[in-house]
Amino acid sequence: MRLLEDRLAIHELEGAYARSFDERDGAAWSALFTADGIYQSWAEGDAPPVTFVQGTSALRDFCSSAPFDGIHMMHLPQITLDGDRATARIHLEFHGVWALQPGAPRLIMVGVYDVDYARVGGRWRIARRITTAYSRDQRTVPGYPGAAQA
Repeated sequence: MRLLEDRLAIHELEGAYARSFDERDGAAWSALFTADGIYQSWAEGDAPPVTFVQGTSALRDFCSSAPFDGIHMMHLPQITLDGDRATARIHLEFHGVWALQPGAPRLIMVGVYDVDYARVGGRWRIARRITTAYSRDQRTVPGYPGAAQA
């Protein structure tokens, strides 16, 4: 029964992760990580890391100050449990738009999250999340304020 409860708790954690980031709720998003938790992202191919953020305060600020609006479309996590530790791979798509910049591009990113979890105080938290983008597509949205019209 414990394994099922752990899986469900991690599913709920991932749902809260997507929702709080999409709402730019930095306090809620950063609370999903361990105190020294890490968010890291890689660009395509062999490019160096794009983002490395560690610790509650830095995570909160990173989420709250995101310069874009967006929505996560995440697949179910493929979870491996090992006591108070777990890992998962999550396939995702992210759609974003820079709402405050006239003529701004729309971003469509397809990739995966590789996540390490830790049970802290009886609750699952994200210890490290690495985003790997397999493809990114940025283009101006037709009809977007300031966009070139065809």
